[in-house]
Amino acid sequence: MTYAATAALARLLPLERFDAAIVASLPSFAFYTAFLLWAFAAPLRRVWLGIALAVPLALIGFWPVWFGGAA
Repeated sequence: MTYAATAALARLLPLERFDAAIVASLPSFAFYTAFLLWAFAAPLRRVWLGIALAVPLALIGFWPVWFGGAA
């Protein structure tokens, strides 16, 4: 989930590729910690729903790599 959110944020930021990757990776540490704490506190059904929400983020972040080369 964190990797998909970081990739999506890097693609959506209006910066150069290198700068967007750095800026997107900085909040990923806090996002990963929050998701991990939430995953252990929430019921299992809700955790699977949260993981399923990573699919749109993965499509935004990885679409150019999967379908057409890195742009």
